Amino acid sequence: MSKIIIRESDLVRIIETAMDLDRYVQPTEYDTDNGNKDIEQSTEEIVSKLKELLYMFKTGKKTTTTVSGDLYGVLDQINDLYDKIKFED
Repeated sequence: MSKIIIRESDLVRIIETAMDLDRYVQPTEYDTDNGNKDIEQSTEEIVSKLKELLYMFKTGKKTTTTVSGDLYGVLDQINDLYDKIKFED
């Protein structure tokens, strides 16, 4: 195995850079503790199910007109809720 000789100051810079990079790739944890944990979990569950539905549609899943209408109705509800939550005082 080959040996690489570097100065201590270069080693320190390499380690500091690696530590900075590690910090930036770690998932961000927000501790809001504002009583919304149940809403956060429900929203994550909704997003997960929507991603699965999107995958099914992209891979050729067929639906009936009734189901499509129901989906558009739910989208309208989500848009209404989004506006209420985003713009409420």
